[in-house]
Amino acid sequence: MTVDSSDQDGAGGAVRGPQACQWLAIYPRLWHANARSHHNDQRHSRVPTAMKLHSSPTQQYQTVTGYDDTGVEINAARFNYSLLVMPETPPRPWDVPSFDALTAEHFALIEQDLPDVVILGTGERQRFVHPRLLTALSARRVGVECMDNKAACRTYNILMGEGRKVTLALILGAGAA
Repeated sequence: MTVDSSDQDGAGGAVRGPQACQWLAIYPRLWHANARSHHNDQRHSRVPTAMKLHSSPTQQYQTVTGYDDTGVEINAARFNYSLLVMPETPPRPWDVPSFDALTAEHFALIEQDLPDVVILGTGERQRFVHPRLLTALSARRVGVECMDNKAACRTYNILMGEGRKVTLALILGAGAA
């Protein structure tokens, strides 16, 4: 590696030659600090780049856009009853008035959608489902994660954004507490 310390502005240490790229990969901040000392050298000048951030349109997917203690918003539409949400199908009612009313049939209904993972929102606090209720999903090796509704909504959005085939099952309403 050759170092050219003969620059005019006193910054010193401008790297030249074929090893410059290797050196710059290790010390990118030093390249930036010394960029003014060798801007006339076209062989090693850096082209300024910019990162563009674009919001991805999610209207084609069912996204949780808001939630509180009494309900949830899916693509800005408000729901205050228990429902099933999948990324590519409209939300549909789920006939579960409370956590204690859950049966194996409720989970068999979810299994028909062939999800990879189920996020179960159990109400205002996290509760765990008895494994015997999950027989239909367990037979297909589908994971079921139990959490409070707010955490379930956030987790669903993350998994949906990753392109996973996820089902959000929320227990909402007066009996969800």
